[in-house]
Amino acid sequence: MDEVNIKSELLQNAIAGIIEKRIRNKTGVHPQIHFNDALHITYDGDKAKIHLNVDAELAKNDLEALLKKLV
Repeated sequence: MDEVNIKSELLQNAIAGIIEKRIRNKTGVHPQIHFNDALHITYDGDKAKIHLNVDAELAKNDLEALLKKLV
């Protein structure tokens, strides 16, 4: 079993930026994502388990648009 902990604020901000961009491109919603703790990834054979503690902020109309797309 392999483990990766990403504690660097620089890497966390880069990953958050990538996630924000992907969400924006896929849904048109503009979230702001902030990791509260280290990203913890555990690899076990052919499975990966990811633990995230995340806050996301978005406009009320963006939340409504996102929920309409999901429901």
